[in-house]
Amino acid sequence: MTKRRYLIFLLMFLSVFVNYMDRVNFSVSIPAIRHQFGFSLEQIGAIAFAWGIAYAVFNFPGGWLADRLGLRWSLPLTLGWWSAFTIATPFAGTLAGWFGVRALMGAGESAIWPINAKCASAWAAPGERSTLYTWAGSGQFLGPAVGTLLAGLILVRFGWQWTFIVFGLAGLLILPFWIFIVRDRPALDPRVNVKEIAHIGNRAAHDEKADWPGIKNVLLSRTGFGMLLVYMTFGYILFTFLYWVPSYMFYTFHMSILKSSAWASLGALLGFAGFILSGPFNDRLVKHYDRLTARRIGTAAPMVVTMLCMVLSIFSARAGLGGLTAVLIGLAELMMNLTVGAWAVNIIDISPNQASTGFVYGVYNGALNIMGAFNSLILTWIATNFGFPAAFGSAIAFMLVFLVSILFIVDRPSYTRLIAQAELARSAV
Repeated sequence: MTKRRYLIFLLMFLSVFVNYMDRVNFSVSIPAIRHQFGFSLEQIGAIAFAWGIAYAVFNFPGGWLADRLGLRWSLPLTLGWWSAFTIATPFAGTLAGWFGVRALMGAGESAIWPINAKCASAWAAPGERSTLYTWAGSGQFLGPAVGTLLAGLILVRFGWQWTFIVFGLAGLLILPFWIFIVRDRPALDPRVNVKEIAHIGNRAAHDEKADWPGIKNVLLSRTGFGMLLVYMTFGYILFTFLYWVPSYMFYTFHMSILKSSAWASLGALLGFAGFILSGPFNDRLVKHYDRLTARRIGTAAPMVVTMLCMVLSIFSARAGLGGLTAVLIGLAELMMNLTVGAWAVNIIDISPNQASTGFVYGVYNGALNIMGAFNSLILTWIATNFGFPAAFGSAIAFMLVFLVSILFIVDRPSYTRLIAQAELARSAV
């Protein structure tokens, strides 16, 4: 059996990795940007909101674009777009210019997760879907782990502007490799043999169309509503960790930019470990329990530990223990990401057919990122008035709603029905 799918997911990982490097340079550069332009912390939050809301809203057409253009061409188009505006960021100048450039960059980045979902739908066997999806998606935290530290070094040595230019150029390097190697599905790749196609089990027809009645059934089901709440609450939790740890360390414990970046990198590395472990952990659970029970265990157990770490981090921050606070936040990131292989792949599983996966995932990921965008406004307001420990503590309330949604709102009858319909469609020629 050939192993072509692993190369596809390696390229997907590199794309996600660069995507998230391109985001954290802003977080690391906040003190330098504020110093040069005189922006308040709330204005910085508004700039982050402009990026976040554009990113969120364009998930909807981004998912449709992934379905329409397919894997081979949707990623190069969007990656080239966001890399260009990453490079353009230092030339924004005015506050209005910052809003415009960051919003355009966010719009380009919006399709990355629908494309990853479509990749998992087309190229991963059901028994390894969580593993390959999360391995590719782990770039979400390895990118910040490398990016925050590298951005800090570049900033100190060459100036904050070069963090955007260097990271944007890195994205453009991926384009020719993706176009040459990736195909929309295994059967279209002559380097994939029959055994690997059979292993993946993807028999969807090349001319398959989006199943709009099936999409409606997903969105209007009780499971669909429960998963919407899961995605939205996770959006607030994720953005809290992903973009604000360097500022937390800098403003709360009065660390240098380089030291705060280093502590943030530790947390991101632990988050990366959680992503890597999440897929195998949840694929193993599916082998021992029915799918819904496995998804609930894989989601709820790690999130409870995440909440505990967050509570402890508030006490350590009030005691002035910066290093311990950073470690506890890092452990929270690890456990938070251990949940991803359980709840995120549910949307891939219940999408009515392969040609609908990008759009359906785009809807849910768009909702996640709308909440993430408002996180920038909410968190900076709380941080300005009550400090960063209180701002980070606000994520605990969203964790509680997250748990209620996956455990009690997602229901077995509608979940089982949607899974059966999706598997029937994917097995048809």
